[in-house]
Amino acid sequence: MSKRMSWLMYIAIAAISLTALAYYKIKKLFRYYKDRNIPYVEPKFPLGSDPEGVLFKVHIGDSWDKIYKKLEGKPIGGFYQAILPLLMIRDPEYIHQVLISSFDHFFDRNFLVDEETNPLDAHLFLLRGNRWRFLRNKLSPIFSAGKLRWMFEEMEKCGDHFVECIDKLADGKDRDILEELARYATDVIGSCAFGLEIDSLNNPNSQLRQMGKEIFDSTKFNWTQISFLLRFSVPRLLLWLKVRSLPSAIENFFCSTISSVLEHRRKTGLKRRDFVHLLLQIKEKGVVEIDTNDIDQEEQENNQNNETEKIEITDRLLMAQSFVFFVGGFETTSRTLHFLIYQLAQHPEIQERARQEVLSIKEKHGQFSYDALKHMTFLDNCISETLRFYPPVVMLNRECTKDFTFPDGTCIKKGEQIVIPIYSIHRDPKYFPEPTKYNPDRFTTDLQRGTYLPFGGGPRICIAKRFALVEIKIVMARLLERYNFEPSSLNKEPVELNPWTNVVSPINGLWVKIQKLQVR
Repeated sequence: MSKRMSWLMYIAIAAISLTALAYYKIKKLFRYYKDRNIPYVEPKFPLGSDPEGVLFKVHIGDSWDKIYKKLEGKPIGGFYQAILPLLMIRDPEYIHQVLISSFDHFFDRNFLVDEETNPLDAHLFLLRGNRWRFLRNKLSPIFSAGKLRWMFEEMEKCGDHFVECIDKLADGKDRDILEELARYATDVIGSCAFGLEIDSLNNPNSQLRQMGKEIFDSTKFNWTQISFLLRFSVPRLLLWLKVRSLPSAIENFFCSTISSVLEHRRKTGLKRRDFVHLLLQIKEKGVVEIDTNDIDQEEQENNQNNETEKIEITDRLLMAQSFVFFVGGFETTSRTLHFLIYQLAQHPEIQERARQEVLSIKEKHGQFSYDALKHMTFLDNCISETLRFYPPVVMLNRECTKDFTFPDGTCIKKGEQIVIPIYSIHRDPKYFPEPTKYNPDRFTTDLQRGTYLPFGGGPRICIAKRFALVEIKIVMARLLERYNFEPSSLNKEPVELNPWTNVVSPINGLWVKIQKLQVR
């Protein structure tokens, strides 16, 4: 036998051996929940419990909803996302335990951060343990009611510019205004998070808008989405291989932009009512200056005060917080507005109720001030129902940080990954009767705890929740005052979700017709 044939034989034997070993390991892994006597959804080798979701044939929310329904009657159950074992928490009381009452057992997410390789990853969403606790405590005052009032003027300007933009589109023709909404959200975040007048409403080719498109491009499966899935399923492998979570062009843009803003503020002493000014306060004084009335009861309950470790506040850390403010804020806000306008167009009687509330409150207050927005309770309910129907993020994930036993005797071991299926719980008729009906009035009564989670819950609830809601209400009040939204025949019901994105987004767009109203 020739030397070449010998090598080929050795390679073939090695390949067969590795394949057999992998097959054995995966099959053994697929017995994980069976051996522990935990109910689970049987996996299909090697694509897990729902191959359609793994192969991106359906959106992850719809994929996990099938798993949720197969586990009907079980408060907790296992399933496999490809070969990754996950525990799905279905019972609202168990969810409450994970997010709030037993939070100390579940305070981390399944993400590992390499700040040298990926400096923009050192932000509040990804950090773990004491680093997260310390930073959350420092950043919480930035998003207090008092600071939102302080930043309101910057947000208001963007709302005015957006109305001017929509005025050109209010011609009764079929329109999908997602791009305009994305530019509005980009301008708000650009102004409040970066201290920059982006004006992407008039300049759609602005760099910040182009970066947003690159990160959230839903027309293709891009690297940002791939890296998120890998970091969710094999975080230690990515850490070991030092894989970049963002393309270098995006990382360089954000690092250089935020660095330039910080340097300019320090040199000129410029003070502006924005996120940057408050971040610099943290860097220079160690705290954000607040009044005692700035933090409400909810924030006091969620805030973590035990700073067991002092973390150096560096410019790199500030850059990461500005970056996640952009990533977490602009896409989810624009999508929520997109669905909200669509639903109001589909339900003219609800739209008119919201409009009459807006007009009466403006007449009482004279303008759409911060205080006036707080009284728009029906508009609040419309936003809440939109977030129930189409939560921007379909699930929460947590890592068990120390062994925990649920009331039914199910033991969760340290290091195990759990998920909370927001999308499915929001559409479960046990908690929301007629779940496919758009009904804002369901929010006039108290909901069962653990059933409504568009922003998460507990100490790790979205820190910018109030900011996002004010941003949405500012622009919706102005739109309802000036325009009527009518349904379009171009829409397909029910709305089909794009399987290529992690956020909830329609695959065929959302179309409306916009008509001008006579402004009082």
